[in-house]
Amino acid sequence: MTAKQRRALLAQVSEADLRLLRVFIAIAESGGLSAAELSLNISRSVISRHLKELEGRLAVRLCERGRAGFALTGEGVVVLDAARRLLGQLDAFRNQIAELHDELRGDLHIAVFDKFVTNPNCRLAQAIAEFGDAAPSVRLHLHIDSGSAIEQGIIDGRYALAVQPFHRASDSIRSLPLFREKMHLYCAAHHPFAANRPSDEVLRRAAFVGLSYHSQNMETYWRLGLEPRATATDQEGTLALLASGRYLGFLPEHYARRFEEAGMIRRVPADGFSYECEWHAVVRRLPAPTRLTNEFLERLLSAHG
Repeated sequence: MTAKQRRALLAQVSEADLRLLRVFIAIAESGGLSAAELSLNISRSVISRHLKELEGRLAVRLCERGRAGFALTGEGVVVLDAARRLLGQLDAFRNQIAELHDELRGDLHIAVFDKFVTNPNCRLAQAIAEFGDAAPSVRLHLHIDSGSAIEQGIIDGRYALAVQPFHRASDSIRSLPLFREKMHLYCAAHHPFAANRPSDEVLRRAAFVGLSYHSQNMETYWRLGLEPRATATDQEGTLALLASGRYLGFLPEHYARRFEEAGMIRRVPADGFSYECEWHAVVRRLPAPTRLTNEFLERLLSAHG
């Protein structure tokens, strides 16, 4: 197939092509053909046939599969990113068309940062309930993701709205405050600092774990003159490193409480090693949020007073 023929094919994206792309996304996100059977509710042989059909359509090999395991090719990574953006834009288009007829229907993709459910200040569940009453035909999709992935997903249109800790202003996104979260310094229950209060000088020489992307967590380390010797992408990873007894790190007070009560970790007795984190609702500036997104945002802001 020549390059001209491939361009002609790609210019005619049909509903069948979109279905193949959805199958490919499910395969990639599940980590293989067998793992995708459950989410797609079709047999592996049918999934394999769809994947081969898409590879033939695009004239590229999307993934390696076999006894050695499953892995996306370089071309597969590019197609996965493009497919996610395409389907996200298609959902937004359908939602906007529905709005022309004064309907609240379609799909709404919301991203949230990790470990928010136990925060008593978080009213996301209330907003979801009120939105469901107002728009029962809308399909909600809740994604738990890292801070950097959430921001990128908002910018490229994969997520219509996000709820996450605020960490920096951006010309591309609009950020609105919702609630606050207390962060304290913790260590394993068997760490020497759990029982004996360290001096600030000793504390600053200790091994710390920090989040691996730009965040208020990272800014706090800079401000306090601390240098993390390990990183994690979320609070669960931070907790695992703390439990080893080798590191100190910041955790949300509400999240850490049950692990303190279980005798797994302790709050480090040190003044000045805590901070408050403000969670925001985030939407893209351009193109402007759809009516569906604004309806949910309105209820989210109202729920948080």
